[in-house]
Amino acid sequence: MNRNYDHNALDLFRILATVQVFLGHFITHFHLPQLTNAVYFIRGVPILFVLCGFLAAKSLDKYSAKDYLIRRAYRVLPGFWGCIVVNTLIILALYAIPTLTDGIIYLVTQFFGLNFYTGDWLRGYGVGTPNGVLWTIGVQVQFFLLAPMLYKLLRKLQLPISTVLMGVLTLLSIAIEKCAGFLPEIVYKLIGVTTLPYLYFLVLGMAGWCFRDQIIPALEKVRWVILPVFVLWKLAENHLPFSHIFDGVMYNTVTTLLTALLIFSFGFSFRWRMKQDLTYGFYLYHMVFINIAIHLGYGTLGFDLQSAAVVLAVTVCPILAAWLSQRWIENPVAKLAQKKEGI
Repeated sequence: MNRNYDHNALDLFRILATVQVFLGHFITHFHLPQLTNAVYFIRGVPILFVLCGFLAAKSLDKYSAKDYLIRRAYRVLPGFWGCIVVNTLIILALYAIPTLTDGIIYLVTQFFGLNFYTGDWLRGYGVGTPNGVLWTIGVQVQFFLLAPMLYKLLRKLQLPISTVLMGVLTLLSIAIEKCAGFLPEIVYKLIGVTTLPYLYFLVLGMAGWCFRDQIIPALEKVRWVILPVFVLWKLAENHLPFSHIFDGVMYNTVTTLLTALLIFSFGFSFRWRMKQDLTYGFYLYHMVFINIAIHLGYGTLGFDLQSAAVVLAVTVCPILAAWLSQRWIENPVAKLAQKKEGI
């Protein structure tokens, strides 16, 4: 089947996911629990991970494993490190200068993807962590290293066997979650920032590409069935206890799987692409500015001009930071990468 899968609207899902993550953090840290069910009706990180898997397999169809990894490094790391530098300067200016030991630990953990660690000296800044969203970047980097091997494996398997593999990985995430009460807390937290509990939807995204001619057309035929099934399941997840039997680490696995089916069934039915993609930068920077607002004492919102200004600031500033990051860091690095043969 000769079908152009570049004809897609995956950018819309990327925007939807990024906005959801932002709104989730916004209502959590500005104490708006009445909006929880509405904001968390979809989950942004599973969407981003499924897209990550899909696009990883798509790239590995075109590039060698070495070139793929170099391209991913050029795409992800400069913006990531730039955000850490900016955030560090803000923390030093608004909050405190750490001791030498704390500073070294902070720099090593932040720059090497161990962003889940927060030193005690930072607990009084903002929401208590320098930039909590960055844990997902570490998970993605781990996945990028595994992706060439997983891609080769999926290419050797037939769809039914690959489905069994994804089922096993899904059960693994559920099993890790069920062991939470038996594992030492530090062990459970460390497992939660590895790619292992989230591998099922990263691999599901890869399978979406590897078996695209079988999966996508079939799902498109039943997309108006998948959508109400997703809605009904979400209602069950929110209101009925039985659904939580399927809770994996951080996410309900059935919800995640249905989310992936929605992406595959609706994401290729029309074409819509962003002229300028700022979602990555916005994702990186939104907690930087939420932290600033909380630290400066604007953690309670009302119906007044000050609250409106805070909402505007924590929305617009990450967009501006993302644009500057793209203009001054990511695009120059991309141009350097393009000069290297085969990258």
